[in-house]
Amino acid sequence: MAETQTTSTTSTNNPIFDKFTDEEKKKVEEFKTHIPDILKGADVQNYTLWGVDLNKDSNDKRLDVILIKFLKARNFDSDQTKEMLIKSIKWRIEFKVDELLSETFPASIFRKVGFIHKHDKENRPATYNLYGGLNNNQVFGELDRFLRWRIQLMEKGVQLLDFVNVDQMIQVHDYNLVAYSSYDSTVKTASKSVSQILQDNYPEFLAAKFFVNVPWWGDLVFKFVSMFLSEQTKKKFIVTSASGVKDSLLKLIPEENLPTIYGGKSVVPELETDKSDDDKPKANETRVDEPKNDKPTE
Repeated sequence: MAETQTTSTTSTNNPIFDKFTDEEKKKVEEFKTHIPDILKGADVQNYTLWGVDLNKDSNDKRLDVILIKFLKARNFDSDQTKEMLIKSIKWRIEFKVDELLSETFPASIFRKVGFIHKHDKENRPATYNLYGGLNNNQVFGELDRFLRWRIQLMEKGVQLLDFVNVDQMIQVHDYNLVAYSSYDSTVKTASKSVSQILQDNYPEFLAAKFFVNVPWWGDLVFKFVSMFLSEQTKKKFIVTSASGVKDSLLKLIPEENLPTIYGGKSVVPELETDKSDDDKPKANETRVDEPKNDKPTE
């Protein structure tokens, strides 16, 4: 059940762990004693999550960094966190997440959806999501294929985290050319499915989420939906119109890492050289994030 991780350090020097409060350290240490029951509940003898062994006797502080994500997602309720982690391991096995990184998907379809490109000022991977001009049937019509592609991209993003200095990502959702009518049943189904998977299995991985080029109606929808979101979630959302995109993104992303389509200096080859198709920017690297959605979701 092991998964590949680019960083394998088990050093006791872990700046993220060092920022834990004494109470958080105590909570994590107590929760680690439940790992044998968690593995038993998931019907496995051992499991490696994002390159880190789930072992109650582990001194690897990366394990503490991962576990506190699940604990925070369940307000440090031990029983609820156990249930969440058990279900997550079972889902990963059933969904065959370990095999995702080696799967291939049609670039002609999915290169239009989003990409991972460089890092922000705190070395967190930056992902970009392009929702305008998509063919909904091509991208979201085969739901299982879309979900596997989407989770593969999430896993590729996780590969860029070492859980020592970096344990979160930032996202940019671009609504340029998105029409209200494009939010059809196909997109709604895919959006709901992806959102649920991310919420249940990737807790506390989002540091900030930008919504750029948001049309007037999108802003109204966001304001309405935000009424039902927790303050913790809303604090991660940054909404900006077309005129404020560059300045907003530069607050977190250095200009040398920001794609040129947003006024930065970093060239994303496919974005720069393949704009003829539907007059829509294309991405170059690992493409990422949720389906086109007129309302922001965590």
